Amino acid sequence: MLIKEYAEFVRSTDQFSEKNPAEARKIAIYGLVSEIGSVVSAIKKQSLKESGALSSPLARAELKEELGDAMWYAFALARIEALDGSRSILLLDVENLKREIGSANARGDRIRSVLTEDEVTAFLRGADEFSRNPDLRMSDYQKLAFRTARTDGETLLAVCAAVLTQLGAQLMRHHLPEVELELNKQLEDRPIDTILSAIAWHLCAVASLYGLDMDGVALTNREKAKARKKDGIHTPFHDENAVENEQLPRKFEIVFRTMEDGSSQMFWNGKPLGAPLRDQYAEADGYRFHDVMHLANAACLGWSPVLRDLMGIKRSSSPEIKQAQDGGRSAVVEELVVKLIHWEASRRAKELHPDVSATDRILFPDNEEIPFSLLKQVRAVTEGHEVYDNKYWEWERSIREGYRVFQQLRENQNGVVTVDLEGRRLSFRINQ
Repeated sequence: MLIKEYAEFVRSTDQFSEKNPAEARKIAIYGLVSEIGSVVSAIKKQSLKESGALSSPLARAELKEELGDAMWYAFALARIEALDGSRSILLLDVENLKREIGSANARGDRIRSVLTEDEVTAFLRGADEFSRNPDLRMSDYQKLAFRTARTDGETLLAVCAAVLTQLGAQLMRHHLPEVELELNKQLEDRPIDTILSAIAWHLCAVASLYGLDMDGVALTNREKAKARKKDGIHTPFHDENAVENEQLPRKFEIVFRTMEDGSSQMFWNGKPLGAPLRDQYAEADGYRFHDVMHLANAACLGWSPVLRDLMGIKRSSSPEIKQAQDGGRSAVVEELVVKLIHWEASRRAKELHPDVSATDRILFPDNEEIPFSLLKQVRAVTEGHEVYDNKYWEWERSIREGYRVFQQLRENQNGVVTVDLEGRRLSFRINQ
């Protein structure tokens, strides 16, 4: 990916750019320091094992995402700091490296002592090209910067982890009050642009050590952002090419009734749909109404293998799709997703409202954020299934719609839920 394209991508996806500069700066610094911590954590997970960190494909896969997130925040913070130019921090780093390598002082001498003459010559030639050419790629900077690496392998990896941690701490100094800046002198005071350029070097060095191309890292980062961005463009229905009688109905009603034994039973077209459900939990938390989450998945995601099974609507005309998308494994995945979301919602509600009973705790109300970490985990669980194509904001909408109606069912114990796939929503009314 061209560096200028990546800079434009960061600009277009910067959701806190409209905040006042001080608040935006604070968010960006905290975000970058947090992502640096995630990079170091990904390295650490395998570093103590006998095989070493660099040989770990798990670390490589995790780092591809974390490096992209960290670089995004570095570019975003550069914009907030009004550093002109689409590749400002990368160009600044190249200029700083040229100056260091060419300096006639002890530091310059020491750097040149561990670099070969060919490496120095190749870097300086590439640095001149980098300064002149506005159409270079992220990987061009990565390869050029790595020519100045003074160590290699596990040693360089340890250096990167240590220096990135230090650079993050230097960034945080920009939040300290005057008295703390005077009393805490363990870290050097450095301009933010210098810190950012050094962060970019070490992020790219980590990528190089793991054999990751920064163009690929940037593209992965862009695809992730596209899936997260609330662009209002819904993923097409997964069954839009199926014959009509094998499509989920675009609008239908499900009646929920609480039976005499306290169980919840769904009805469709006057007939029972599925088995009656109980909470089956130490606390009465209303999980017997959790089928409404399957209805929300159908409405907001165009996906519910559980509902397809209950309604007898499978894509039998295509045996491959029926087996891969409408079968038992897909249904298990959906049940797992619903349970995972409910567990997180219940855990957070209990932490926020420990004095409220499980029955009365509202799960994921509109004023409570649904953590992006949960959305990532849910989407990851569905890899290999058609719903993996849905965007993060669609998952968030499904969760919101589901729990909004879930709460109404808990309060009323009975009701009619209208599932509107075209409108991507649920509606509730009391069953008269």
